[in-house]
Amino acid sequence: MPHPSLLHFVPSGTQVFQQWLSAESGKAFHALNPEPQGVYEMIWHAWLDSMQPCIAEDCVREPSLLASSRPRLWNEARAEDVARFLRIRAGQRAGHQPDRQLSEVTRRRYWRVLDRVYAYAVQQGWLHSSPVAHLPRTERPRAVEQLGHCLSPALWARLPAHFPESDGLQSARDRAILLLLYELALAPEEVRALTDECLLDDLRQPITPLSEAIPAALHIDGVRKAQERTLALTPLLGAALAAWLKYRRAHDADLTGWLFHSRKGGPLSIRALFHVASKVIHEAHAGLPRTAQHWPLHRVGPQVLRNTAVVTWLRSGMSESEVVRRIGVESPRALGHLRHQLTPPSTNS
Repeated sequence: MPHPSLLHFVPSGTQVFQQWLSAESGKAFHALNPEPQGVYEMIWHAWLDSMQPCIAEDCVREPSLLASSRPRLWNEARAEDVARFLRIRAGQRAGHQPDRQLSEVTRRRYWRVLDRVYAYAVQQGWLHSSPVAHLPRTERPRAVEQLGHCLSPALWARLPAHFPESDGLQSARDRAILLLLYELALAPEEVRALTDECLLDDLRQPITPLSEAIPAALHIDGVRKAQERTLALTPLLGAALAAWLKYRRAHDADLTGWLFHSRKGGPLSIRALFHVASKVIHEAHAGLPRTAQHWPLHRVGPQVLRNTAVVTWLRSGMSESEVVRRIGVESPRALGHLRHQLTPPSTNS
């Protein structure tokens, strides 16, 4: 429960979510998995709705709800409320997508969102402790092995034909981003964190923002030691980056230092990056012969491009040590979520 002296300063349920989301979006390395931010918002509003007075039908099924018929604010939530929100019941539907049943994976996603928002509220001093932190371990969703999604080989091969040409400011930006994801398998947060200083010439010297030299390499820094690496660029990718720099110089009087920046001058948002990737994936998928289309497309963001590039390298015979070096991870263990993609399907009926 919040301290009485803090009540006057506590934001509303909508406000605390928006402030948390703003803080998350401002990070160079996003704390949550990259997916449309609207999903997080729907989860949060489903949580707020769960603390409203119960309807008669719910109270009959769960009499304990009668004792909590007064609507409670987000900062009045208890561990029991969190447990009830996360508990799977027969026929229960997902709060953010009523047409779907609540699964263990969905429960885990709900728990993570609540845990992050309430931890942020505690950090801001709006609460002394998080109700999620008091949830008994028996009520917490179990960790679910997250297997990486990949695009089909046919769809992967068709993608470049749908990359935009560098014939305008936005198209040049999107082409450069897509080729970075497709050819170098950069992580989404790495694309967002790139700066002008990351671009190197053929002598591995930094290219100044006003230079017309074609980038030949990319130097990446990161929070982990393994993330620091220099990657050679293909002529196609170097030309795409040079075209983007040319359009950016003509359009922006004041360069921000970010290689790809938002309209407000900060790093490109995860939502914008997701849109760039998902748009071209859907277009390429629609262009496949009907017999080669796979529905639904479960993952269409930048992470699935990274996953597919990695699996494509491994299938082509590239060593795990070289893949690990290229993608900037500590060891081959980081490829574990993709190993199922390398196992031939069983021919047994």
